[in-house]
Amino acid sequence: MSDTDPSLMEAMDNEATERLLPDPTALPEEDLMLFMESALPQLSIENLGQIGDAVRQIRQTKLEEARQTTRQAIEALLQATGLSLRDLFPELLPGCRSGEPIPPKFRGPNGEEWSGRGHTPRWLTALEATGRSRDESRIREETSHPLEGSISAATIEDL
Repeated sequence: MSDTDPSLMEAMDNEATERLLPDPTALPEEDLMLFMESALPQLSIENLGQIGDAVRQIRQTKLEEARQTTRQAIEALLQATGLSLRDLFPELLPGCRSGEPIPPKFRGPNGEEWSGRGHTPRWLTALEATGRSRDESRIREETSHPLEGSISAATIEDL
């Protein structure tokens, strides 16, 4: 063996290594996943971190490609049919309301109601200016029994 050229030995080792490794492009995805799951525990923490970084980068690239492809396909369909996104999804676009009223969260001294959305109503601003808390005007959930939730350590006889 001493007569053998070291570079020749290295080339032979590289060939043997290449033959032992599966060609990832030739494997079905299920087999590739099984191979990866069995290989990952053999790696160091540092190499696992590098693989994690590479996976995140490739995943982000593939998501962006899928997003662009999907968007182009949807735009083509919309153009072909003459529809718009507002026609298909009115509830998702700004400025569109589903038509359902929003239940009020606050009630003023004269029966005024406010859902808690949009600008603060004048009656509530005036109350807060006098030092009162917004929470004082909050509509409380109705309970099924007037004493429900107020009974602590008391017994029925105590009531």
